[in-house]
Amino acid sequence: MRDSARPTLDTVAHAAGVSRMTVSNAYNRPDQISEQTREKVLRVARELGYAGPDPAARSLRRGRAGTVGVLLTEQLPYAFADPGMLTFLHGLATELGAAGQALLLVPTESNADHQLVRNAVVDGFVLASLSRADPAVDDVLSRRLPVVTWGHPKLPGVARVGVDNARAVAECARHLLDLGHRRFGIVTFGAHAPTAAISQRVTGFRGALAAAGVSDDDVTLVTAPVNSRPAGAAAVEALLAMARTRRPTAIFGVTDIIALGVLDAAAKADVAVPEQLSVVGFDDIAEASASNPALTTISQSLFEQGRTAARVVIDLVAGRPPVMPRITPQLVIRASTGPVSSR
Repeated sequence: MRDSARPTLDTVAHAAGVSRMTVSNAYNRPDQISEQTREKVLRVARELGYAGPDPAARSLRRGRAGTVGVLLTEQLPYAFADPGMLTFLHGLATELGAAGQALLLVPTESNADHQLVRNAVVDGFVLASLSRADPAVDDVLSRRLPVVTWGHPKLPGVARVGVDNARAVAECARHLLDLGHRRFGIVTFGAHAPTAAISQRVTGFRGALAAAGVSDDDVTLVTAPVNSRPAGAAAVEALLAMARTRRPTAIFGVTDIIALGVLDAAAKADVAVPEQLSVVGFDDIAEASASNPALTTISQSLFEQGRTAARVVIDLVAGRPPVMPRITPQLVIRASTGPVSSR
């Protein structure tokens, strides 16, 4: 009868009549033993229900886990529904996979007791758009492992991959101002805990308008509860219902998802884009160029940012100084923006 206790490497060695080292070699260094001995050891292991050496223990012995932890500020289901986050993760996974590294997703909401981050068997961390106030940030720093941040937070002495949000949205604001717009709407999200990047987009856009002489009375800020297309649409319903002489002639959505929701709401309200309303977004996700009309937006190369973050953390783990290329966002002008109608 099989022992009810969990079988160990020593259990297999005793049952197979070989040394502990022979069992270890059967899994880790098969070239050190004969094929016949290895087959015998593996057969006995299967009969005992032994699945092999513990990966965590093996990682400790080798000093490397072969895995990078990625901390997400969102819940996992939301992260997989966010095209911008998916594009970044695609680039990250592409580069890590090419280097033979695995990826461990760690949502910060699951780290309430601080154990998920502290016990993660990883070689380094990528922090994806976290607030500095999130306790998970200190948990990561306490591990003293290589760290790179994407977007935020900005941490002293920690490598960061990202764009200058304020400068990027200033270019977007100037584009709309050059088209003659003077009444604006801004649609953001996350009233309770907006990320630093989103807050910078709002303040940067407002600052660029103020520098151009646009009054605060001509800028209306509305907040959607979450970064979703339906939420973006719902957030601007009241704006689009205003009399035409009072409503904004241009609306900036802090993400493409929000801006696409604005396009949906405009179509529902029979507000023509761009003849009666110009709409701009931020990110340049795939849906931006496929929308009707195609969305003017800030392109920030999310896939390349993911690849860059992966290369940086891989270099840090290997003890090499990372190469930090400058990522320059670009305004992509499409059909959703146009001059203010004279009518």
